[in-house]
Amino acid sequence: MKRYKVLKEGMISPFQNFKYEIGKKYVCKDFDDDKNEDCSNGFYATGIEGILYTNLSNNKKVYECEVSGKSVEIDQFKMRYQNLKIIREIPMPELKKLVKAESDKLGYDLYHALFPINPLEIKRTGKVTDHEKALLKQWIAVRYSVRDSVRDSVGDSARDSVRDSVRYSVGDSVGYSVGYSVGDSVWASVWASVWDSARAYISSLFPGIKKWKYIEYEGGKNPFQSCIDLWHIGLVPSFDGKTWRLHAGKGAKIVYELKEK
Repeated sequence: MKRYKVLKEGMISPFQNFKYEIGKKYVCKDFDDDKNEDCSNGFYATGIEGILYTNLSNNKKVYECEVSGKSVEIDQFKMRYQNLKIIREIPMPELKKLVKAESDKLGYDLYHALFPINPLEIKRTGKVTDHEKALLKQWIAVRYSVRDSVRDSVGDSARDSVRDSVRYSVGDSVGYSVGYSVGDSVWASVWASVWDSARAYISSLFPGIKKWKYIEYEGGKNPFQSCIDLWHIGLVPSFDGKTWRLHAGKGAKIVYELKEK
C-alpha cells in the first residue's frame, strides 16, 4: 500500500529522530495494534492529507512509502504500520500536483495550508492606496472577533494542523519580522495583532463555512475578507495598543501608520 512520510534533513523523523534509508525495509517487532493508542509502537505514514500534521516547514521533505503487515489507522493524520519501506523522495512539482488534486476533494484548502502565502515576499510598488487604507479600517472593526470565531467555526480535526502549518511555514517569520520593525517594547501587542491577521488568512482556507460565529456580517461572505485582501496584496497589519501600522516587503518595513483615536 502506498503512503507518504515527512522527514527532516538527512531523512530523520521529526518526532522520534529516527534515521531512515531509501530502499530499506523496516519491521516493527513489537507493533501495537491498540486503536486507543494514537502514539505507540509502529511506523507512521499517511495519505497526502496527513502530511499536513507534520507540515513542511524547515525544509522537510515528503517521501513515498510502501507499508504492509498489521496496521492501525485512527484518522487521516495518525496511521501506523508494522512494516515500512521508503521508496523515493517526492519532487516538489510532483508533490504540489498531488496536494492540489487532494485539496480539490476536501472541505478546506490543503494546498495553501501546506504552501501558505507569505505576504512579506510579495513585491509592491508605490504608496499605500486609499483602498488599502479602507481595508485596514474595515479590519480594525472586526479584528477582535477573529480569534474565537475562527477557532469555534472551523472546529474539526484539520483546524489545528492547518493553523500549525501556516504558523511554522510563514506565521512566525512574519510575526518576528514585524515585531523587530516596531520594537521590543510593544512586542506582545504587536505579535498578537499579527497573529490575528494570520487567523484571518487561515479563515480563507475554509471556504465551505457559510456562517462564522460571534460576528454579525452579510451572509455568504467572509467577515475577515478585508485582512485577507491585505495579506494577498503584501500588507500585514499590526497594532501596538496606540498605533495601527501596515508592513510590507523584506524586513516588514512600515509603509503606513494610523493613530487610534
